[in-house]
Amino acid sequence: MKLFNLFLLWCSVLSTHVLANNDAAPYELLHYYYVYKMEWDAGVEKTIAPGCATEYKKMCFFDQFASFLIEDRWNKVYLPTKADRTKTPGVGAAKRLSIKMPTSARYDLEKLLPSIKANAKDFPRVFETVLHSANKAIKTGKVKNDDVKQAVEWAQEVKDMRYEDVFEVEIKVLRDLLGDEAYGRYVVTGGGSSFDWDATLEGIDDDVDAKKLSDKDAKRLKEIIDNFPKTFNDRIATGHISDINHINIMRALETSITSLTGVIEESSSESDDASPESVPDDTCSNIEFAFDSE
Repeated sequence: MKLFNLFLLWCSVLSTHVLANNDAAPYELLHYYYVYKMEWDAGVEKTIAPGCATEYKKMCFFDQFASFLIEDRWNKVYLPTKADRTKTPGVGAAKRLSIKMPTSARYDLEKLLPSIKANAKDFPRVFETVLHSANKAIKTGKVKNDDVKQAVEWAQEVKDMRYEDVFEVEIKVLRDLLGDEAYGRYVVTGGGSSFDWDATLEGIDDDVDAKKLSDKDAKRLKEIIDNFPKTFNDRIATGHISDINHINIMRALETSITSLTGVIEESSSESDDASPESVPDDTCSNIEFAFDSE
């Protein structure tokens, strides 16, 4: 069956929900660190965790950066190794941050971005501001392409981990449209937090063939499914989805990934250590989500 694509407009009002995500948080710190590193390599004004260098009197290694930002409960159980005293952290660093990580762990957004006094009420703005910092650093021509790639890789990891939150919002809307009985009977979800539309429609057809569902009711259910991307988008635009901040975070991440990937592609003909040129961080772009099991 044809993919259902939902185009979500970036420009919308942010809600006030707190959106910490334990699984994603260590990878968010990796993403921030590589942009932090870009600022130091570029010699531009330090906007990301500037207090870390004040505390350690120089650019921080990743373990210092993480310890500076994470809350006390998390810091008490964070046991970095020699491998974390690095300026090129990877998945191992994230995994060590996850060990014995407290429930609803936090890092200090005001320490991360003191210039905007960020807090949990405007979490999507954090990713938007970090992207702006990355592009400002990249414009100097002194940023390594490998660091841009790492920033993209960890932003993508965060996006993948956070998509489940968005999928829960999609489920709520679809259940409301179909009704609890029809949703429970027909809707099939696949791997990776997605709807299996083929299996869902097949179940409807099977009940029609078995005379358990009328043609009229089947048509109504299929129309709801066919129109679901548009309906979902309309509900976002009209403010009828309370969990809009989950979606705004996904948009901010997608904008970052798209913008920084453009930087990488522009410099793809050069070496990995080449200094790429920035591309505009368009915060009013259209973001695409796929409603499919594939």
